[in-house]
Amino acid sequence: MGKLLWIGLMMLVAVMPARADEWWAWTWLEVWKREKNSAGLFLVNRMDTEDGSIVQLASPRFKREMLPWMDGGIGLSLLQIENLKTGDRYLQGRPELELNPHFDLTPHLRLDWRNRMEWRWNEEEAFTTNRLRHRLQLGWTLPDSIGPWTRVFASNEWLINMHRSQLTENRLVPLGLSFKAGRHADLDLFYMIVSTKTRTEWQHESVLGTYLRVRF
Repeated sequence: MGKLLWIGLMMLVAVMPARADEWWAWTWLEVWKREKNSAGLFLVNRMDTEDGSIVQLASPRFKREMLPWMDGGIGLSLLQIENLKTGDRYLQGRPELELNPHFDLTPHLRLDWRNRMEWRWNEEEAFTTNRLRHRLQLGWTLPDSIGPWTRVFASNEWLINMHRSQLTENRLVPLGLSFKAGRHADLDLFYMIVSTKTRTEWQHESVLGTYLRVRF
């Protein structure tokens, strides 16, 4: 990926504040695909450099093309959430259901709308933190790739706490870049602003993230 990868990184740094508060690394391993169906394993590692929290997630997922313009999916996520400063650690289980329309606005411009319901269970607790998530993503594929660089995208996701019937989190990606990482792999680099609502105010953190997608 060479020089163009460094150019992409510099473009991300240009829109970042002095430093990112968190680092997120996502990985999608697609291990099976047949016509309209696919299945794989989604992995997440998150580290907060401010408060010392670490989140690790593993999620087997199944997807199906329901209509030419809409996919459906199910998943079962298991998370380990740990705070290195306090020593607190607990597990979270999360069944998930998705309906995801997508629209080709032009031959190179695509709009994806992800809609996910999460039933969240924290260790030794009842199902009390269920969430509804909606994400709009606009991606522009370069008519001719520049080396491994293939796409530019931006997105916004809002998360609703079902028990409080309230918007509690927003995740804005003002800039993301996609690269061809190999014959069967793609890599996204992105900058995200995560806004979380407390009882009295909104708090904001910056995230530098990667998303590696591998197809076997």
